Amino acid sequence: MKKTIFTITVMLCLAVTYGQSKKEQISKLTFMRDSLNSVLTMERNSSNIKSTEFFATILQQKIEIERQKNEIEWLKSLPTSDYLVTNNSAGFFKIGGPWQSLAKNDYHYKSVQGYGTCVDACCDGGFVLGKTMINTEFGYEIENPDVTIGALSFSTSVSKNQFKTNPNVFYISSDNCSGWYWKDKISYLVVYSEAFKTKEGVGVGTTLEKLQELLGKVVVTVSWIEEDINAIQLKVSAYPNIDFILDAEDAVGDFVKQNSVGEQKATVADFKKDAKIKRIIIRSNTK
Repeated sequence: MKKTIFTITVMLCLAVTYGQSKKEQISKLTFMRDSLNSVLTMERNSSNIKSTEFFATILQQKIEIERQKNEIEWLKSLPTSDYLVTNNSAGFFKIGGPWQSLAKNDYHYKSVQGYGTCVDACCDGGFVLGKTMINTEFGYEIENPDVTIGALSFSTSVSKNQFKTNPNVFYISSDNCSGWYWKDKISYLVVYSEAFKTKEGVGVGTTLEKLQELLGKVVVTVSWIEEDINAIQLKVSAYPNIDFILDAEDAVGDFVKQNSVGEQKATVADFKKDAKIKRIIIRSNTK
């Protein structure tokens, strides 16, 4: 385009200037040169604007692609129904429901019967579930457990033999309490596996900051550290039946030592910024 304009202009110049004086020719040529420079400058400016707009569009598209990639990764991290945590379930395990068939057929878990949780030397009945069972000097144990099933209470009778003929229950006795428990009914769930998450993506391994960001205000309660492994409990309004658990070493300074007797309130500021949820406890009702 530019070459064509230039050629035509030169030809016109030659035709016009043929019969003119040298001074007039110079004046005409100068004017035409200036006109051409103006045209070229305008075209260059226009081209620069278009280039700037083009690169701005490319940059915007790159940003949008990156945003979509991040959104896809986030969506991929969200749990499917078999690993979704709700107010009364972890995957297919539901409070009050059975677990044995689900553990075997849906999750391919092995299980060991024993204690659910122990507080102040009082232990309830339970089952530990995971992929790998190992034989130790203390008997068979689950290596790296995924879930603990708290067995539903059948009777608090102290008689060890009273229900011995019932194949659906088992007896647990610890220092401070004893009782009978259903073998296939869930009282509560303790989740250790990072695979189980809420619909927002909160689960074991989620930081305290992320928990607040996704679920809002966090209420922190600290009970008797020395006797309860789940003493540091985080609660949010969206999941009133769930305790998100921190460990004692997640606290800043001597806060936990100073508040380890009786139930105390704490704030998020009392814990390390990189503190992560260690366990999730799902109970049948609010405390």
